Amino acid sequence: MILLLVALISASTAMQGDVVNLTLTQPAHVILDDCMYFIDTLTTAENLTAGNYSIKITHSCLGDHYIRVETARGTQDIKVIVERDQHPEVSLAEMDREILELKRNVSQLQSNVHYYQALTNTLNSINVELYDRIKECTEKNMKLENDLKKTELMAKNCSEFTRNLEKKLSATNSSLIILKKENEDLKIKLENINQTLSSVTQLSEVFKVLFFTTLAFLIGAYFSMLRR
Repeated sequence: MILLLVALISASTAMQGDVVNLTLTQPAHVILDDCMYFIDTLTTAENLTAGNYSIKITHSCLGDHYIRVETARGTQDIKVIVERDQHPEVSLAEMDREILELKRNVSQLQSNVHYYQALTNTLNSINVELYDRIKECTEKNMKLENDLKKTELMAKNCSEFTRNLEKKLSATNSSLIILKKENEDLKIKLENINQTLSSVTQLSEVFKVLFFTTLAFLIGAYFSMLRR
């Protein structure tokens, strides 16, 4: 089965230390010979999408080597003929430069690792402090919630007590209104009684006058009869 795959390799031949390009027109699992690696990932096998990928051929490669491409439609082995490097000193100088650059990158990465480790330790310390603060705040919130519940219960009891007082006050007001009306009625009755008493007193005085007048008349008449 022919895969839609193009390997941009000059006559399928490369020199030791060369970089060849592999072009995929569809997703595939690509397996390189152990003496090759993908420059971007430094691995010998990858699940790749369609696109261009650079492959480094190391100096351990020599002779016929293969790149295996596996897709859902089948498998294809691409042959790469690796020839001996005719100018190894140039390649070695280039390798020394690359090694030096890699060492610099590793040193920079180690510095970054130390920096990020220190930053991580600082963040962990901050996280511990934040955790303690969060725990303290949580405990305070729980206490406040309990206090709030107690306050709400007290408010509920106070509201009930207030409603009872309002009922009693309403009943007292009703009784007071009734008592006021009864008091007004009693005042009216008392005024009537006072008026009656006043009339009785006046009549009593009249009766007294009439009584003594009659009595004097009778006594006078009695003495007149005695004289005769």
